Amino acid sequence: MEGPFVQIPSASFVQGETMCPIAFLDRDGVINRGKAGYVNHPEEVQLLPGASASVAALNAQGYKVCIVTNQSPISRGLWPPQRLADIHEELQSQLLREHPEAVIHAYITCPHRHEERCWCRKPSPAMLHLGHALLRTELEVPFGWSPVNVAVDPPEVDWWGQKPSPEHPLDLMVGDRRSDMGAGWAYGARLFRVSGDEGLRQVSNRCLDALDDGETFQS
Repeated sequence: MEGPFVQIPSASFVQGETMCPIAFLDRDGVINRGKAGYVNHPEEVQLLPGASASVAALNAQGYKVCIVTNQSPISRGLWPPQRLADIHEELQSQLLREHPEAVIHAYITCPHRHEERCWCRKPSPAMLHLGHALLRTELEVPFGWSPVNVAVDPPEVDWWGQKPSPEHPLDLMVGDRRSDMGAGWAYGARLFRVSGDEGLRQVSNRCLDALDDGETFQS
């Protein structure tokens, strides 16, 4: 089974920066407004208030920002991977128009349906581990908007055990669904759950507080 799609917009950052924390963000309901069904076209992308300023604040604090999103319309045959590229390029353009420092460093997308039992769909932490590999190691992926399919290994998750230690103590996950919190917990990240109407702005200050351990999650 194919793994997730990866997009690295530009070479404007140095890969292998092992000391930088990563902010893993769900997309719909965190950065942009979600829709009943799916966000199917670039013209349907609508940023949530304060999203661009919040992303910029994370960048200013030294975070790399990585979108991790489940988008099953691809597997369902509703639209091709190129549509994903168009949607994400529009999302990045809107962020930068509102704030020139609102940079997303990587977009990682699981294209599968729940029924396919893939290894990358949240609440699996596989996309977060892949984000770590992309932004902190020398894993090579071409730069650009064209989605690149990357194979992932099944992550080892003990859902009944202790929350694991993250790759960096400040790594965090922001989402509006339980599956987002599950993926963040299984990776070991600080967890911040938001309302889909408010998104990232709702927890921006908490994310930037190194003493805030985030929320608990019961698997």
